[in-house]
Amino acid sequence: MKPFRATTFKILVPCIAACLMVFGTPSFAQTQEPPSAVVAPAELAAYGAGWRAAGSGVLRFFGFKAYDATLWLPSANAPFAFTRPFALEIRYATRIKGRDISNTSLIELQRISASSPEQIVAWGAWMDATFTDVKAGDQLIGVHVPGNGARFFLNGRLIGETQDTAFSEAFFKIWLDPKTKRPDLRAALLAQDAPPKP
Repeated sequence: MKPFRATTFKILVPCIAACLMVFGTPSFAQTQEPPSAVVAPAELAAYGAGWRAAGSGVLRFFGFKAYDATLWLPSANAPFAFTRPFALEIRYATRIKGRDISNTSLIELQRISASSPEQIVAWGAWMDATFTDVKAGDQLIGVHVPGNGARFFLNGRLIGETQDTAFSEAFFKIWLDPKTKRPDLRAALLAQDAPPKP
């Protein structure tokens, strides 16, 4: 039998991570408090001043780290709400294909939000055209702008924007809605106590 090579491991890890995200296998989030001195990403300056990290966490799949996530709010006093601007920053720890990001998001959009078949088709096409392959170290920032849709940045570059407010809310609900499949990560992002295990 051939030895298990390091190159094989590098190929399998992102494949496993992508498959787990697509098929909704149970995941585990590790809470981490955002450092008080963290500086908000420069991309957020156009959407207001005083951005602060509300909370952050790590998404892992059976021990494999997929990404770090941070929720940014534009004011020290304003709580999180879909009626206010906010941003979700994801720093990837592994390679994931853009099509897998799109497919995973679409599955969760349908599960968590009320949407028509026409919306799902349009949202899927938009995400396929917007989300590209990512690798370890890449930073994706999604900005929710109430009444104006969403903007997405990859490593500081605008890669897509939409004025579809229904899509923006549905997309960010994947992480932030109480019905999320990742309640531990939601609690970490919102700096809340983790929900009790069922």
